[in-house]
Amino acid sequence: MLVLQDLHASAPVQLQAKSSYEAAHDYCWSALVLSAAFGFRVSPGHQYYLYWVESRWKLSLISPEEWGRRQPGAFVARCELRHDMTWALAFDKTVTEGSEAHGALLRYLEGIRSQLESLGSWSALLRQGERHLPYQQRVLTTALSSSLRQSLVLSGQTGAPLSVPLLTESLSVPNDPS
Repeated sequence: MLVLQDLHASAPVQLQAKSSYEAAHDYCWSALVLSAAFGFRVSPGHQYYLYWVESRWKLSLISPEEWGRRQPGAFVARCELRHDMTWALAFDKTVTEGSEAHGALLRYLEGIRSQLESLGSWSALLRQGERHLPYQQRVLTTALSSSLRQSLVLSGQTGAPLSVPLLTESLSVPNDPS
């Protein structure tokens, strides 16, 4: 019963038509957030903070300003779960070429690209990725998959392209999560 309640609570709303490029972009950055370690429930419209900590992604309720000198690792982005169950990320200006976080993001995108090439579709990639996630992240991955599928249908498309966004484009275009 609890599983059904969680799935219902995370159902995407306020869906809009998305191009296949927008869907691919939303998938990549949403999957990044959902691969991060976190042990709390997230809800649409709230701001969260993504860090690169000891070679792992960590989502936190605590902003870099609140951490002060005790910040757990490199601050990467401010994140907000949208009502359509995709994530908006605003990357920090310190995430520049040569930084540890930049390198981690490039490796992440290359991993997505490799998996996508071997599996052949975004839907197969979503199904495979959710198997290894904790419960809360699996529920959110199911909601993300539903959101992207419905948004593509609204735009008259059947699937996202077999590509991933370029990191330079994502870092240069503000994706303000507010």
